[in-house]
Amino acid sequence: MLDIISESFFINGVFAILIASIVTAPLGSMMVWNRLSYMGDSIAHSSLLGVGVATVLQMDASFTVLVVALILAVIISFVIDKVHSIDAVLNIMTSVVMSVGMVLLSFIPSSGERIIHSLFGDILMISSGELVQMLCISLVGVCVIIYRWKYWVSVSISYDLFLSTGISPRRIKMEILIMSALAVVLFSRSVGILLVTAFLIIPASGARLLSRTPAQMVMVSMALSVISGIVGLMLSVRFDTFPGPMTIITSFFLLVLAHVLSKK
Repeated sequence: MLDIISESFFINGVFAILIASIVTAPLGSMMVWNRLSYMGDSIAHSSLLGVGVATVLQMDASFTVLVVALILAVIISFVIDKVHSIDAVLNIMTSVVMSVGMVLLSFIPSSGERIIHSLFGDILMISSGELVQMLCISLVGVCVIIYRWKYWVSVSISYDLFLSTGISPRRIKMEILIMSALAVVLFSRSVGILLVTAFLIIPASGARLLSRTPAQMVMVSMALSVISGIVGLMLSVRFDTFPGPMTIITSFFLLVLAHVLSKK
């Protein structure tokens, strides 16, 4: 076990978790506060279309996934306040877009393995070049979050008070959803598009139980993300399973522990 932990692929996986948690912690907190988790889930699942397009056109999947995720984020932000059954619209849209992605992938005979890795991820296969790419995306995300943080917190605390600023709440939700699209690209390779929203939401939900201020919630969420990520990696190596699902399971147990501690 110690030999595997010292291997470069494991170290790259740990660095990937550390880099991504810088963005996923504050973003996950915002999604929990504004009840946007199901919208982020739709963006993540629908990104399978980006994988399908990349496979057919032999392009970089990160680029096509980002494009699809951004388009869906903008569409959702525009229709969220204009339809009565937004959950039904999101379910229909997600199902159709995912189906189109699966159909595109079915045209490629050898795409089975790529589908599995897209759905469940494989953080242990991340290269040094992909780490640099993740770092660049994270730095962009951190800059945006710092610049817009006070507005995001304001709309989360008091919707009516935020209206007095003259800034459209729809714009704020669009910003958060667009950042969710960046998170999908950031973490789709590691935990997979099916589980990326869970990695955003579960640590933030646990942190909410243990925190009193927004800043505390972000820091605790970051700590829970890193712990669940590293423990998930170690367990996946030990039991030879997918790292993504193991990370989410670990994160869930930390959420349960946070719930128990919050009751004391």
